[in-house]
Amino acid sequence: MTKNRKTKVKIILVLNSVLIILLFSACGNDVSNISTEKDLGGGETGTLASNNAVDFYFYYPVNWTLHRNDSMITVQTTDSEVFESDALEGISGEPLVFTTAPNISAWAFILLEDYATVEEYWENFGAPSMQGIFRDISDAESEDLVITGENIPAKKYTYTLSSAGMGYKISQIIFFKNRQIYLITYTATENKYDAYAKVLGTVAETFEFK
Repeated sequence: MTKNRKTKVKIILVLNSVLIILLFSACGNDVSNISTEKDLGGGETGTLASNNAVDFYFYYPVNWTLHRNDSMITVQTTDSEVFESDALEGISGEPLVFTTAPNISAWAFILLEDYATVEEYWENFGAPSMQGIFRDISDAESEDLVITGENIPAKKYTYTLSSAGMGYKISQIIFFKNRQIYLITYTATENKYDAYAKVLGTVAETFEFK
């Protein structure tokens, strides 16, 4: 069967998109007074990521692209990979062909239960929610961080998993503000992770509330 007859599906794996959550939309947050560019140092310029549906903004490298811009903001590289999944088949019974690229998403949501700490959220909701959905999930390594622009304590969890037969490595920064949970998630295939991991730091360092 020729490749152009195979079912092609373009995906951006965004961790926790499968969670049962109520996305938090802070309508009316004007972005007109926020600079559209920022000097990231080292001769690199950052591009603004924000909209009126969210209460935050951040900057990302100009050579990345804006993939989604609503209550969830997703930016991604153009360094995509195409792979054929032996784990999934299309309607025709042929293996699905996926395109994926390293990406970073930021969003906030309200949970049905209150969690006193990020660790409590992770242990009781974040980590368990992935079981039965993804495969080969590793134990997460955790790191204490501070969201620089807001001086908010945060946790970063890094782990690996597989989806549709492809291995991914994820780093997820989680923090609380005004009873909302905010997540900044970097997702990449294991062989692309290191090449773009520093951009997660850029997003976290430039992340601010309006």
